[in-house]
Amino acid sequence: MKKNEIHYQVLTWGPCVVKMKITDAFYKVLCEECEASKTDDLLYQHRLAGIIQKEYQLRNMEKVESFISDIVRIYDSIWDKWRNKETKSVNKYLIKAIWVNYQRQHEFNPPHDHSDELSFVTYLKVPKEIKEEYNNYKGKSAGPGGISFIYGEGNRQAITYQSHFPEEKDLFIFPAWLKHYVAPFKSDVERVSVSGNLAASVPLANIQPKVKKNEK
Repeated sequence: MKKNEIHYQVLTWGPCVVKMKITDAFYKVLCEECEASKTDDLLYQHRLAGIIQKEYQLRNMEKVESFISDIVRIYDSIWDKWRNKETKSVNKYLIKAIWVNYQRQHEFNPPHDHSDELSFVTYLKVPKEIKEEYNNYKGKSAGPGGISFIYGEGNRQAITYQSHFPEEKDLFIFPAWLKHYVAPFKSDVERVSVSGNLAASVPLANIQPKVKKNEK
């Protein structure tokens, strides 16, 4: 080490939130399935926190399973680096729920979290009118149509939230317990997003059989 040279290390802190782009193939399948899911028997707002009128459970989750598996593998790889873990994770996940949000003028999602281990949200349609609102917004939060993640408490020297304005095909994947919210917008347009919850499943090889003692 050179004389007067200072070495430093920044400690990784807080939840691991990953942003990526979905593929064109995944986008196409989601658009088709979301449109086919707009039926009264698949209405889903009774299970959700959003102040959104049109929310539907995805009709066929099997059609998107392989795409989500690829995304989870990427997340696990990043999560291992986040924790400075040398051995690779062998986590397996089950899709517990997927739904589509057709968010319209003045609708929003209040601060909330999800069940299970991981959650994701991806964006199929973000009208230019909302982006114009966002560009004209003078505040410091995500602004109209934006998503914000909230974690921890602290003074102004601590980073306790992350805010982003999403573009089409953006995807965020994050721990399900991480609180987040979606801001409303004023334009008379429709913003389309797809969200889902994933639960960890234990590989069969790791399940130890229960041995019952002989009873006399």
